[in-house]
This record gives sequence, structure tokens and C-alpha cells, in this order.
Amino acid sequence: MPNDGKRAIRVVVIEDNTPDVILIGECLNGTSTPYELIHFRDGDEALAGVKSTVAGGRLPDLIVLDLNMPKVNGLEVLEAIKQDPVLANVPVVVLTSSAAPEERQAAERLGADRYLRKPFDLYEFLEQVGGIVRELIPLDDTRP
Repeated sequence: MPNDGKRAIRVVVIEDNTPDVILIGECLNGTSTPYELIHFRDGDEALAGVKSTVAGGRLPDLIVLDLNMPKVNGLEVLEAIKQDPVLANVPVVVLTSSAAPEERQAAERLGADRYLRKPFDLYEFLEQVGGIVRELIPLDDTRP
């Protein structure tokens, strides 16, 4: 997306389903804010990659996290993020296809800022994720 003077938001997407990553990118396009999307396909890659991103000098503005992933699952990744003093305040939106109430409770207990069940309707998904991005990330030019 072209940069019109605003700092690009940095969104880390931890998701093993490529079509969902594409949908999240479409949601970000709808925010009219420049963005950088960083994608990790599994929990192991995410834990190493997020720390590397932070070491590079800039925190993510938002983390979108799938719960059901290969290797390290999403709840373990969420716990590691929220226990890290540098990452703890980064908003995390959990996405899952699971309807299990215990997963939602576990995600909330571990500090998820939002929990979304992946809907079957494409437009609902776009509306929900786009709205959350706009709500959680300030869209002014005063951010460093």
C-alpha cells in the first residue's frame, strides 16, 4: 500500500492457512493505513521470527494469531508473547475455527485482546478483522 506520510503499521500474522493470510491482507487494505505484513506459518517460526523482528528495532503494532497450528500451538505462542516484557502490550487477536469454549477461556486468560471464530462468510470475516484492526491500532500520524 502506498505511504501517504503515515508510518506503516506492522502486523505479524501467525497462520498456517495461506487463504486466511490473504484475507487478513485484504482487511488491512481496507483500513486506508499503510502496513507491513509479516507472516509466520507455525508456532516455532513465529516465536523465533517475532523476537528477530523486535531485535531489528521495531515492535509489531498488532499480532494476529491462529490457535490451531503445527508444531507449537497458538495458546503456547500467546503465552510466550504475553510473558515477554517487550511484547506483552502488543495487541493480539486470536483467530480460530474452533467453537470450544475452553479454548476461548484459555486465550482470554492468557491475555488475548480479541478472540474471533473464523466465520464461513467471507464478507463477515473481512468486516470483523478490518474493524478490529481499526479499533486496536491508532490511525494518526503521532506514532513513532
